[in-house]
Amino acid sequence: MQNYQNHQVDLSNCDREPIHHIGRIQPHGFLLVLGQEHTVEQVSQNISTFLPFTPVQLLGQPLGAWATTSADKENWESLLSPQAQFPRLLELGGQPYLFCCHASEGKLVLEAERAAAYPDAAKLHHHRLLTQLHQNLNKLEELEPMAEALAHALREVLAYDRVNVTRFDEDWHTDVVAESRNSKLPSFIGHHFPASDIPAPARALLLQKHIRQIPNVHAQAAEIFPYLNPTTGQPTNILQSEFRNPSEIHLEYIKNTGVAATISFSILVKEELWGVVPCHHVEPVYVDVWRRQVCDQMVKMFSNVISSLQTRHSRELYLQLKEAGRHLISRLREGVKLTQAFGSTSPNILDITLGQGAAICIDQKIICAGQVPTREQIQDLVSWLAQEVPEGAFYTSQLSRIWPPAEAFKTVGSGLLALEISRYNKEYLLFFKPEIKETRTWAGNPEKQERGKEGYIHPRKSFEKWVEVIQGKSQPWLLGEREVAQLFLKDLVALRLRNQTVELEVLYKAVMQNAEQLQARNGQLEDFARIISHNLRSPLANIKSLLAYHAEEPGQESASFALQHIAQVTDNMNDTIQDLNTIVNLQLTHQTLPREDVPVAEVVEKELQNLAAVVQQTSAQVQLDLQAPTVFMPKIYLESILHNLLSNALKYHSPDRQPQVLVKTWEAGGKFHLAVSDNGLGMNLKKVGDKLFGLYKVFHYHKEAKGLGLYLTRLQVKSLDGDIQVQSQEGEGTTFEVVV
Repeated sequence: MQNYQNHQVDLSNCDREPIHHIGRIQPHGFLLVLGQEHTVEQVSQNISTFLPFTPVQLLGQPLGAWATTSADKENWESLLSPQAQFPRLLELGGQPYLFCCHASEGKLVLEAERAAAYPDAAKLHHHRLLTQLHQNLNKLEELEPMAEALAHALREVLAYDRVNVTRFDEDWHTDVVAESRNSKLPSFIGHHFPASDIPAPARALLLQKHIRQIPNVHAQAAEIFPYLNPTTGQPTNILQSEFRNPSEIHLEYIKNTGVAATISFSILVKEELWGVVPCHHVEPVYVDVWRRQVCDQMVKMFSNVISSLQTRHSRELYLQLKEAGRHLISRLREGVKLTQAFGSTSPNILDITLGQGAAICIDQKIICAGQVPTREQIQDLVSWLAQEVPEGAFYTSQLSRIWPPAEAFKTVGSGLLALEISRYNKEYLLFFKPEIKETRTWAGNPEKQERGKEGYIHPRKSFEKWVEVIQGKSQPWLLGEREVAQLFLKDLVALRLRNQTVELEVLYKAVMQNAEQLQARNGQLEDFARIISHNLRSPLANIKSLLAYHAEEPGQESASFALQHIAQVTDNMNDTIQDLNTIVNLQLTHQTLPREDVPVAEVVEKELQNLAAVVQQTSAQVQLDLQAPTVFMPKIYLESILHNLLSNALKYHSPDRQPQVLVKTWEAGGKFHLAVSDNGLGMNLKKVGDKLFGLYKVFHYHKEAKGLGLYLTRLQVKSLDGDIQVQSQEGEGTTFEVVV
C-alpha cells in the first residue's frame, strides 16, 4: 500500500520525499483533522478501534457532538480550551487517553493513544535510573564512556534488544560511538552509516520531533479519510504528527535490518543535530508515554553534558591557541620579522592551529613553515582561491574533492584553512593539515544499490561489515582553530597597517623636509639673485656717476679722479664676483659660508671706494669709531651689510646740510655691535612699522632706490643668528644697529 497517491518513492528521490503529506498513520493511535468551528474534516480509518464510531459518523460533526455522556462531552470540549496544555490525559468511555494537538496550515490536528498505567514502583525505578545516569555523566570526562552510560540506562528503561548512540560527522554520515545490546542482534559498535540512511528531510524532522516510535514495522497503516482535505483540496500536512506513518523507504530499510520495532531519540547540542539514539527490538513492542518521557529526559541530560564538555574543551583549546597568537603578535610588535614568526622559535605560526603547515602570501612573497605544498602549488592554490572561493574564510578537510589539483599534495595539505587578506593582490594566510589514512567500517556497502524487479532502487539488504580506506582527508578544522586564526589575521593586518602608517609618516616627514629644504633653497637662490643684482648694480651705478662727474667738469683733474676710482671700483667688483662665485660653489655642495676675522676698517674703505662718486657729489664726511676692530663672520656678509647701510646713509641725505656718517663698533655681552648713523632725512617709524625691512619697500624717493638693500641686510643678519634695530627721527637722521 502506498503512502501517496500518484507518487512513487525510492532511493533515487527519497531526499525529496514529501513526508509531510503522507496520508496514513500508525495503528496504535487515532487522528482527527479539525477545520473552522472545530468540525471534523478528516479522520483516521482506525477510529472505531478506539471509539464506538465509524469515520463517516464523525465527518462534518463538531468535536464532541457524538459524546453519549456529559462527562465525555465536557472532556472533548476541554481539548479546545485556550488554556489546554498538551499532552493531555483524558478519560473517554472509561478508558484513559493521552491527547496531543498541534496547528497545521490553518487546521488543528488532534491525536490520541491509550494511556498505560504508571505504577509508583515504575516511577521510583525510573527516578533511580535518572539519578544514577546523572551521577555517571558528571564523573566521566570522555565521550565514549558517557555514551555507553546513556545506552545502558536507555535499554534498562526500554527493555530493547539493542540501543546505539550515534553521532553525525561533517558529511552527515553517522558513527556508532556506543552500544548496549543482548545476543539477539549483531553489534554495530564502530560502524558507520551513510548520510543517505537519514536523508535531509528526515534530519530536519529530527530537529523538531525528538522522539519517533514504530512499535511494529509490519503493522497495517490506517488511512486518513478522505486523503484530500475537503476545504483545501490538498493532503493535510501531518509532519508534526505523533503517529505519522513512516516513509516506505524507511520501513523497508528497517525490515532489512531484521528488527520489528524501533524508537529513536534526537541528540541536540546547542540547538544543532549532534546525533541520534536508534533503538531496535526483534519483536513488535509498544513503548508507553511514561517510558518515552523518561528516555527523553535521559537523552537531554546526555546532550547537556556533551554541550558542557564541548564548551569546556573548546574553551581550553581556544585559550591555548589564542595565547600563542597573542605572544606571536607581541613579538611582531617588538620588531620580530614575519619570516622569524614562521621559524622554529616558539611561539610561531604553527602554534595557533592544530595544523602542521602554514604559509602567508603577502607583498609578492611566500613565507612558509612546517609541512606545506611547493611554492608553485601554493601559487596555483591562491589563484584558485582568488577566482573561485567567496570572500572571507574558507576551510575544508578534503581539499582534493573540491579542487582536484590538490591530489598532488594531499599528504601535507588534505586540510586547508584559507583566510583572505587581499583578493585583488592574491594575499592569503593558509594553514594545512596532512592526510590521515582512515579505515572506516561501514554497516554494509553504502555504494551498493539494490534494484528490484519493478526497476525501483531499494535500501540495501546487507548490513555486514564493509571496510573502506578513506584517503585525501584530514582532521577537521575546529571552531576554536578557525576563530583564533581569524583573530590572529585581524591583529596581523592591523599591525601591518600600523607599520605602513608609521612608514608613510616617516616618508611624509622626509618629503616635507625635502620640500622645506627645496623651498628654502629656492628662497636662497632668489635672495642670492637679488644680492647679485644689488651688489653688481651699485658699482655700475658708481662708475656711471664718475663718468657723469667727468662729463660735467671735463679736465685733467676730473679725468684722473674718475679713472682712479673706476679702477678701484672694477677691482672691488672683481672681488665681489669672486666672492659670489664662492657662495655659489658652497651652496651647490650644501656647505655653509666660512667665517673669518674680518677687519672692519678695510671693508669700510672698500665700500667707500665703491661709493666714491656719491661721496664726491655730496661732500659727505665719514667717521670711524672702531672699538671692536674685527668681527668673526663671513666677509661677504659684512661687505654687503656695510655697503647697504652706507649707501642708504648717503643716498637719503638732507639737501639742507652736509652729510655726516658715523661707523661705530663695540662688544657687549659677548656680542659684536655695528652701528651706522647719519644726519639725513630720517623716518617716521610709527608710519613705517614692520614694512621697513620688507622686499621692494621704499620710503623716500630716489632714482636708484629699489627696496632691496634693507631686505637683504636683514636676511644676512638673521642667517648669522643676529638682530638689527633702527632708531630714526624724521628730519634729523637714522641709526641702524646690527648685533651678531
